Amino acid sequence: MGNSLILASLATDAVSNLGFRDVKELTSQQGGSIDSAMLTDGDGNHYAVRMGSTDAASLELATEVAALKLVGSLGLPFKVSKVVGETRARGFRPAIVFDFVYGKPIDLGRLDATGTLVESIGATIAKIHGISSELIQEAGFPEFSAQETIRLRLNQLDRLAGTGKIPKVLLDRWSEALENVNLFRFTPTAVHSNLNSVNVLELDGQVSGVLGWHGLKVGDPAEDFAWLAAPGVNELMDAARFAYLSARETTDPNLGARAHLYDELTRGSWLLHGITTGDESIVADGVAMLGGLAAEVEEGIAPVLIAGSFASSGGGFLETADDVEPELVVEQDTHMTFVDDKTREIELPEKTDDELF
Repeated sequence: MGNSLILASLATDAVSNLGFRDVKELTSQQGGSIDSAMLTDGDGNHYAVRMGSTDAASLELATEVAALKLVGSLGLPFKVSKVVGETRARGFRPAIVFDFVYGKPIDLGRLDATGTLVESIGATIAKIHGISSELIQEAGFPEFSAQETIRLRLNQLDRLAGTGKIPKVLLDRWSEALENVNLFRFTPTAVHSNLNSVNVLELDGQVSGVLGWHGLKVGDPAEDFAWLAAPGVNELMDAARFAYLSARETTDPNLGARAHLYDELTRGSWLLHGITTGDESIVADGVAMLGGLAAEVEEGIAPVLIAGSFASSGGGFLETADDVEPELVVEQDTHMTFVDDKTREIELPEKTDDELF
C-alpha cells in the first residue's frame, strides 16, 4: 500500500483537478519494473498511474507514451490508453496518469476456437498490422527487415545456448529454422510485438482494449501471433489467423511456423531471465517447459518449423510456398545487438553468409 499511496500523491500532483478519492494497487507490470495503481475520482471514473522503478523501465514507459500518442489518433476499433497527466517530482522518476482501459485478461485455456472472441482477436491483430508503416517510421520507431529479424534471433539463440541448459535437440531445431530463408519470406508491417493474454483485454466476447504498446515497430507480423502458439491451443491460432486473413489482403503461408518459433524462443528467454536474475523457481519452470518441448520434438508431435509446411499431429495447415528460393541480400553488420532490460547487452558475433543461411 505504501507504493500505492506514493503513486496516488504523484498522480494528484499531475492532475489535481480530478480529485482522486480512492487508490488500489494494480499488478506490477514488466516483471516488477513498473509500479501501477488504479485511482478513482469523485465521479467514480477510473485512472491508472504508472511509474518505472528503473531507468530502463522509465524509458520503456516514455516509449509507450509516444506510441499511444500515435495509435490513439487512428480511430482503432478498440480502446488504447490515453495520457491525462504526468509529473516529474523531485526524487522520483516520471509518473504517468492514464485513463483506465476496461476489460479482463484472456484465458487462452478456456477460449472457444469457434467463438466470437477468437474472431475478434484475429480482426484486432489485422487492424494493428494495417497501421501505416510510414507513420511508424516517421515517428521514430524501429523497423526490421527479414534479414535483420534473422540476425536478432540468431543473437537471441546464441544467448540461450550460452546458458548450457537448453536441450541440444531444441538448439538444433531453432538453428535450422533460422537458416531456412524461405521461412522468413514476409512483408514487414506494423507490429505490436507484446500481445499476450494480459495486454489484450476482452468484454462481452469482443476485444475491448490493447495495452503495452512500448514495443511498437515495423517487423515480422508473426510476432503478434506467438502468444496464440502456446502448447495445446493450435486451434485458436488457426481460427484467429483465418479471421486475420479475412480482414487483410495478404499472403504469408509461413506465419504460423514463425509464430511457433518465436513462442519457443520466448520460453527459452524465460529460462535465461531466471538465470540472469538468480530466481531458481523461474529456472526450474523454464527447464521443465523446455524439457517438455524437447520431448515433443523427439516424439515428432511438435509443429514443423519449415517453410510452406506448418503441420503437426495437432497443428494446422498452411498452403505450400513457392519452391523458388528468393534472392536475399545479407549485409554484414557486426554492430547490431539484441537488448532487453532483463539481460546484459551482448554484441552479435561475426558470421559469414553461409553460417547465417
